[in-house]
Amino acid sequence: MKRLWNYLVTIGIDEYTPAAETRYISFLNAIVVLVMVLIVQNLGLCFKYRVTGLQTLMFLAHGLVIGIILLWSKLKQFLLGRVWFGVWAPAFLTSYQVTMGSFSRWDVFLVVCVFLNFFMFPVWQRKWMWLCVAYASACFFGVALVAHVPPYGVLHLPMPFIAIETSGNLAGFLFCGIAMGAVAFVVINRAERSLSIERDRSERLLTNILPGPIAERLKHSPATIADDFEETTILFADIAGFTKYTETVAPTQLITLLNAIFTEFDDLSDKYQAEKIKTIGDAYMVVSGVPVACGDHAERMADMALDMLQAVERYNREAGQAFQIRVGIHSGPVIAGVIGKKKFAYDLWGDSVNTAARMESHGIPGEIQVSETTWALLKGKYRFEERGMVEVKGKGMMRVFLLKGK
Repeated sequence: MKRLWNYLVTIGIDEYTPAAETRYISFLNAIVVLVMVLIVQNLGLCFKYRVTGLQTLMFLAHGLVIGIILLWSKLKQFLLGRVWFGVWAPAFLTSYQVTMGSFSRWDVFLVVCVFLNFFMFPVWQRKWMWLCVAYASACFFGVALVAHVPPYGVLHLPMPFIAIETSGNLAGFLFCGIAMGAVAFVVINRAERSLSIERDRSERLLTNILPGPIAERLKHSPATIADDFEETTILFADIAGFTKYTETVAPTQLITLLNAIFTEFDDLSDKYQAEKIKTIGDAYMVVSGVPVACGDHAERMADMALDMLQAVERYNREAGQAFQIRVGIHSGPVIAGVIGKKKFAYDLWGDSVNTAARMESHGIPGEIQVSETTWALLKGKYRFEERGMVEVKGKGMMRVFLLKGK
C-alpha cells in the first residue's frame, strides 16, 4: 500500500522536475487520490443501501473527471491539472449540496477548496490561484442562496435578522479560510525562497569544488566515482623562480599575486571548456577531455597554453614584474575520480599525469614543452621547435617539442 501511495503522489515527478515544483505536484496528486478514495467509499455506500440513479451516476462521473488530473500530471501539464481541480471541486460540491439538500452541509468543503488553492499553486502562478479562489467563493455564496437553511431556533427571530446574520457568518467563515490560506501561502513561499537561496549557494560551492557532471552524480548517488578516459590532454604550469620570490615579499602580497595570475588561468579554462584539477603551491593543473570526452582536447590545451603565456606577459606589464612560467603538456589515458570523505577532491591518476608533470618540470621558463604524443596530435596545425631528446626523471630519454604558436 505504501509503495502504491508513493507511486501515485509522485506521478509526473522525475530527475528533470524543478525542485521548486515538486511539492506542489505531490500535494495535488495526494489530494486527488484522497478525493477518489472518498468517492469510492460513497459509491460503496450507494451499492450497499441500493441507492441508484442520479447520485450514483454523479459519483461515477466525478470519479472519472478528477482522475484525469493524474493524467495531466503524467503529461506534465501541471497548471492545467491545478486549474482543473480548482474548477471541478467547487462544481462537485455545489452539485451535491443542491442535489442532497442543505442539511448535507457539503458547502463546508467549499471553504476547504478555497483553502487548498493556496497550497496547490506556486508563487509564479498566483494569478490562476486567485481566479480559482474567487470561483470557489462564488460557489460558496451561490449554494447559500439556492439551498438556504430554514431559520430554526427557540428565539424565533425575524427573518431579515436571520438572513443578515447567516450572510455575515458565511462571509466570516469564508474570510477566515481565505485569510489563513493567504498567510500560509506567504509564509511557505518565503521559507521556500530562503531554502532555494541556500540550495543554490550550496550547489555553487559544490560545482566550485567538483566538475558539474560529477557533482550531479554525487547528488544522486554517493557511490565511488572512478572513470577511465582514453583520450585526454593534461597541462601543468609553474611560475619559474617563485620559491625564491616568496622569501622577499609579505604573505598578503604573495597571495594577491597568485590570485591575480590563477584567476586569469581560471577564466581561460572556462573559455576552452577545460577542467581545472588543482593548484599545488605555484603550480596549476588543468585537463581537457575530462569529465566530458572531446575530440579536440589537444587543441584546447595548446590554445590555452599560448593564452597563459600572454596572460603572464600582460600581468608583468601591469604590475611591473618579470615572471615567467614553464608549461608542460602531454596527451594520453587517465583515471579520474573523487577521493576522500572530508575536503574531497576530483583528481587524476596514471602515467599520463606523471609525464605531463615531467614536461613542465624539465621545461624552459617562458616556453611550452610538449611530448611527442601531443606533438603528433597537433602537427600541421601549430608551429613547433624540436628540442630533441631530453633526459626525463623516471622516464628516460624522451623526444620533446616547444610549442610556438598556431
